[in-house]
Amino acid sequence: MRHSTVGVLVVLAALFCWTGSAWSQESRASVRTYAGVSYKLADPSLEVFYTIGEPKEKKDEGGAQSFQPTIAIAATAGGPAGGEQAPYGDGGAGKEDKVLRGHSRATEIAILKDGVETRVAWDRIRALSFSRKPVTTSGLPPYVPHYRYSASAVLLDGARVDGDYVNLGTTILRGQTSTGRVDIPWEQIEQIVLD
Repeated sequence: MRHSTVGVLVVLAALFCWTGSAWSQESRASVRTYAGVSYKLADPSLEVFYTIGEPKEKKDEGGAQSFQPTIAIAATAGGPAGGEQAPYGDGGAGKEDKVLRGHSRATEIAILKDGVETRVAWDRIRALSFSRKPVTTSGLPPYVPHYRYSASAVLLDGARVDGDYVNLGTTILRGQTSTGRVDIPWEQIEQIVLD
């Protein structure tokens, strides 16, 4: 009986050490947005969304303009898996237009300073701050806000990478909170501090 108790204690101690090291390796981030909202995220990651479509051939039809519907309505409500879009136009009798949508995890970000691009690995960043300035000479209507973003990254070794321009496109910051998953568009983030 004494040997089985010692064996159980050894197994419990090993299990406790294993789970303790796993918990200590989980990354966390404190995020502040431009709206003043703060988040504490577990397992933060940068996710990039993209769309891949077949290239369309341009035909010169002597100035005649053809119109196609902007919304594709399919007979089935769900649509096929994998993000494929239903065909449109002539009811599917001709060539089908397919659009594939997906996302992947970003491993680095590009920060530009005076036209020189510096790529910084996401797992090497300790803190990342964005600043934005309104663009007044934009071709957008005045009621649509348009900003130019710059970034400053502090790395794990204490080095600092400053840039006067950054554009992460369709990237979002994804993480877990106590209430569930949170997706924050990068344009809304003012500061990220990674633990």
